[in-house]
This record gives sequence, structure tokens and C-alpha cells, in this order.
Amino acid sequence: MKNKKWYLIFILLSFSVTIYSISKSIYIDDIYGLYIYPIVISVLSIAIEIFGNKLAESNKIPKKIILPIAMGIPILFTISQYGKYILTSENEFSYEKIIHVLVALIVIIVGNYLPKTKPSRFVGLKFFWLLDKPSIWFKVHRLAGYLWIMSGVLLLSFGLTDSWLCLIAYALLLYVIPLIYSLLLISKERKGLK
Repeated sequence: MKNKKWYLIFILLSFSVTIYSISKSIYIDDIYGLYIYPIVISVLSIAIEIFGNKLAESNKIPKKIILPIAMGIPILFTISQYGKYILTSENEFSYEKIIHVLVALIVIIVGNYLPKTKPSRFVGLKFFWLLDKPSIWFKVHRLAGYLWIMSGVLLLSFGLTDSWLCLIAYALLLYVIPLIYSLLLISKERKGLK
């Protein structure tokens, strides 16, 4: 994969429990679980992605399976870390924590799916002016996919909050930035036609 953004997502996902515990002032006395293991998982995921691409270039493995494997490792690690450290801590009701993790994972899954959608009124971002412009649709949904994945990782890291600043940041990442980007691409296309 030529795109280094995935490396950042692997690292943030691996350290999401560490970031969450620091941001919520949850004291966990486990240097290996919070710092050493996330480094190992991040390096492992990046190595799998790099070596998987080299194997795919020589036609030894299909290219389609590299990212799910490389992304699956930090996702499974994060789920296990949340189960071990966050869901078992006594300072918060556990259903809220479970919902928090599920919402973040759903946002990540939708973000992974968005770039694969075709222009439709039912699936994807509801920008009606993009329905008859598939090239712009795909560009906007590709950006939105990255932003949704980043939002999911941030949700895992910082949690659901009542802070207006965090809610505005999530809204910007999930909808407003793709909206502005789509409008910029449409205006650029109209100027190019004249």
C-alpha cells in the first residue's frame, strides 16, 4: 500500500486504550499492556502490510487480503485491551463502555465501506448533486472513508463526551469536511467546463 495514512491508523488504533485511559484519568499499572504491546502490535501490522504488498507484487498472495489482515490485528488487540482494562474498571457503568466501543467500531466499519459505494440515493453520504457525477462521488467518499475511520479511532481513544468541542470535531470529520470538499470539486468542475 502506497498510502502511509494506514500506518497512522494502525498506531492510533493500537494505542487507543492508552490514550483513552490517559484522557479519562484512569490509572492502570501495566506498562507492558499500555505501552510495550501497542508498539509491538503497530510494528507487526505495518510489517505485515509491507511484506504482504511485496508478496502480492510477486503474485504469491492476493492483494485484497493484506489490509484486512493488517487492520484486523490492531482491531482485535484494541477490543481485547478494552475488555481487559476499561470494561473491568469500577469507575463507570459497563454498558456505557460497551456501547462506546460498538459505536466506534461501527463508525470504523462504515468508513471502510464508504469508498466502495457507488452513486446511490440510499447508500453513502446524501449529497444529491453528486449522483450524476460518479468521479466526484468516488473522490468525496474516499476522503469521507478516511475521515470516518479517523473519527472511529478518535472515538475509541477519547470516548463519547458531552464536550461541545468534541461533538463539533466529530461532526466536522463525519460530514462537514466531505460536504465542503464535494462543493469545491463541483465548483472546480463547473469552472473547467466554461
